[in-house]
Amino acid sequence: MAGMAVQSALRWVAIGGVFALPFIVFIVAQSLFFPFITGKNFAFRILVEVVAGAWIALALTDPAYRPRKSWILFAFAAFVALLGIADALGAYPAKSFWSNYERMDGWVTLAHLLAYLVAAVSVLNTEKLWRRLWEVSLAISSLVAILSLMQLVGAMALGQGGTAGLTARLDATFGNPIYLAAYMLFHVFIAALLLHQTGKDRWSSAERIVVSGIVAISVAVVASNVKGSAWLPYAMLLLVDGLAVYLLMKTRAYLLSFILALDVLVLFSTGTRGTMLGLFGGVALGALLYATSSSSVKIWKWIGIGALALVIAGTGLFLARNTAFVQGIGFLNRLSTISINDATVQARFLNWGMAWEGVKERPLLGWGQENYALVFDKYYDPRMYGAEQWFDRVHNSIFDWLVAGGFLGLIAYLSIFGAAFAALWRPAFTPIERSIFAGLLAAYFFHNLFVFDNISSYLLFATTLGYIAWRASQSAAPILRASLLPIRTLPIVAIVAVIGVWGVAYAVNAKALATNRFLLQAIAPQQEGLTKNLEYFKKALAQNSYGSQEIREQLVQGTAQLSNAQGVPNELKKQFLDLAISEMQKQAEDSPLDARPPLFLGVLLGAYGDDAGALAALQRALSLSPKKQTIMYEIAAAQLAQGQVDAALATYKQAFELLEENVDARLYYAAAAIRFGEAQLADELLAPVIPTGRAADSRITAAYAQAGRYDKIAVIWEARVQTDPQDVQARFTLAAAYYGQGDSARAISALEEIGRLFPDAKSQADSLISDIRSGKPVL
Repeated sequence: MAGMAVQSALRWVAIGGVFALPFIVFIVAQSLFFPFITGKNFAFRILVEVVAGAWIALALTDPAYRPRKSWILFAFAAFVALLGIADALGAYPAKSFWSNYERMDGWVTLAHLLAYLVAAVSVLNTEKLWRRLWEVSLAISSLVAILSLMQLVGAMALGQGGTAGLTARLDATFGNPIYLAAYMLFHVFIAALLLHQTGKDRWSSAERIVVSGIVAISVAVVASNVKGSAWLPYAMLLLVDGLAVYLLMKTRAYLLSFILALDVLVLFSTGTRGTMLGLFGGVALGALLYATSSSSVKIWKWIGIGALALVIAGTGLFLARNTAFVQGIGFLNRLSTISINDATVQARFLNWGMAWEGVKERPLLGWGQENYALVFDKYYDPRMYGAEQWFDRVHNSIFDWLVAGGFLGLIAYLSIFGAAFAALWRPAFTPIERSIFAGLLAAYFFHNLFVFDNISSYLLFATTLGYIAWRASQSAAPILRASLLPIRTLPIVAIVAVIGVWGVAYAVNAKALATNRFLLQAIAPQQEGLTKNLEYFKKALAQNSYGSQEIREQLVQGTAQLSNAQGVPNELKKQFLDLAISEMQKQAEDSPLDARPPLFLGVLLGAYGDDAGALAALQRALSLSPKKQTIMYEIAAAQLAQGQVDAALATYKQAFELLEENVDARLYYAAAAIRFGEAQLADELLAPVIPTGRAADSRITAAYAQAGRYDKIAVIWEARVQTDPQDVQARFTLAAAYYGQGDSARAISALEEIGRLFPDAKSQADSLISDIRSGKPVL
């Protein structure tokens, strides 16, 4: 009897943990570094560890709780095992295994996903349980959607800043629009599945109570997050919730359709173009698959109407792309600007090219997870000069897994999709179910061709795979039929499981959590002063957890800022500096192929006047990323600090010649040429960019001012005013250039024009005119 009671308790612990996982999307841990990422991931890992511990105890004593033979489970397990080998043999195994706080990915996350997948397939052993899980997840998505709508109307702030409203890219509790888009993508298809399975049923009394509770929670959550006293958010909330309560009185189809439409709206409002296109493609594929399985002509008629409507809508959007209406609605503007010439799209293509170079170097097992940054450094394409300078993801799942695990890793990853599609064509699935899941997998795969996964999309993908595997393997035998332990031993097994779960949870999470909190305290203002910050940095580093690189980089950046800080004792600065140098040297040893540690070290040493040490570190960084212009700029600055004028000019020239269309490199080179008497060279460099107004740059202006060439400054800023007449600051700079030339009349005329054209700047212009006329210096 005791064994049976313990078995029942363990079963409900495992099931409860599985049902708790969808709620992690609400976690935003403000007490942690990277609050949108870390809180969700720590919760996911701890819950999975509890679920896995309970499941293992059950599986040891009862074959009924062991997964049945499934190619999906085999493919996923093989993928995780292969990535483990690739990580161990990769360029930075520790980071590949543990990842960092910004991503919290790595092999440890894959291992937890595998544990979750196997446990879920084993303990959710009835259709009713799976359906309840889908319903819980969909209900949570509706709450997330309502929070998102609060951002849409400006009642809640965006997670990572920016202006809320119709043009904003919503992120709800995810902190990143692409994460929210993937989350909603899954739930659109989940809603479609439930519509098919239960749409004609009516809600039970218990279900109405639960949904009404969710409505009440949504009111409370939104009311606690709304800013100000605007009536619109509350009115919209009451309208949405009132409609939901009304629909509860109808069949399930009404409320499910409403939630589906709500999730589609939020998906589009994230402005994530790859996900929007993935949704279109997934729905189209699902419709075609269903049509081919049906003899009804009516279905083909509706597909034709849908395709025609899509073409008309797309054409209309393209034609209206420059209208205020389209540009005033974020997702319409994003869709209308899809182009291979778009800066974001170009950056994606360039990343794919760099990734391919890395794959060619390590084709079999790749570089290990979390190591694309090393490939990005080594094969950096100078055409990336206008984009983010540090990519740690390719933003394409094919190339991400190619880099992480080589061709073997990619094949293992694709085999998961292959096994899932094969399972869908078993008799266990109806044609509509097959079409829905095929459309979902295709949409998700397409979405991942332009972005990357996070814990919420990983969890939904694993849950989808688990359901497909469970449905398809009902007639298969358990992987191991024999009882390994008699059920009477289950109480003892349960105690061992509790101890095991505690041990694993502590080893995986405790130090990492403590380190994270110490880091957040280290970078936050402390009442005790900077000495306390230094103490927290030391505590964080002493944990020796996987956040060490982030701690070290934050330490270096903070220490560099202290170099010119007033009121900070030199002894304290030295303590910060010594620790920062030591830790960044350790980071360079831990990851010898990474250009970031020597670059950070070089900038730090330069800030404290160690020009020789800075130059040596920066040259090391350049050897690891030989085509990155930003490193060359730092090297040239260090060379100038040491009086190596010719060497600095040569370095600026090298950066410029890597890609002459890089205006930044051109301006750095031109400014150096002006400062060191190479006037003809400067004229040649600036000639192409003066007419466009792009030579109007503080570096050029300062260099010419130092040389006393205000005539040159005037020419440059005249061109700027011509290209952008609304740039009032450009007009002030032009007036200053005239004054610097000794032409007070033109300076006054320029200032008077500012006063006429820009009423808000008139008082400033009049003050300067008064100073000029009274003979006061204005420069």
